[in-house]
Amino acid sequence: MTRSWWRRNAVALIALAVLVPGAAAAIGWREWAATYEVSSQYVHPVTPQGDADTVEFGGATWGPVTSGFFTEADGLPIPDGTRVVAVKVPVRNDDADAPVGCSSPVLVDQSTGTRWSEMSVALDLDYDPDAPTLCASDSSSYEMLVPFIVPDDVDGPFWIDVAPYSEGPGFVRFSIAP
Repeated sequence: MTRSWWRRNAVALIALAVLVPGAAAAIGWREWAATYEVSSQYVHPVTPQGDADTVEFGGATWGPVTSGFFTEADGLPIPDGTRVVAVKVPVRNDDADAPVGCSSPVLVDQSTGTRWSEMSVALDLDYDPDAPTLCASDSSSYEMLVPFIVPDDVDGPFWIDVAPYSEGPGFVRFSIAP
């Protein structure tokens, strides 16, 4: 007597029943992590407390932060309908042998949550080792000078967020009103 198709393929059907949901879960997890992990990694802002204008975080002292608006009158090639918010972030590493590392700060509109990245290349600004746009790993004390291009009608106030690499989910946040 011949065995039925179901009996002949029982092992393959069981494997299929286990592998298909497993593969779907693995693919779904990978896509979820790629989409949400980076944006949700930094969720705990560390801000100046009380009257302080500096923050000690991640092995460095950050601030005091200064900022201002720049226009075409300042000699920068600014696109029509925009202006530049320039932010200066002083950084003093607590341990010169282990300086803090970070990517460029991000500018955030406090009212809308709109985020802007550093735009020195778009403004034809050359790299200046004395005013880097991200954490300098070879210096114990320096000032990051970071330009952001924003629409003309955006006045702030803003947050400037700096995320040291080794301190996720925490990041340094300063409130600025250029």
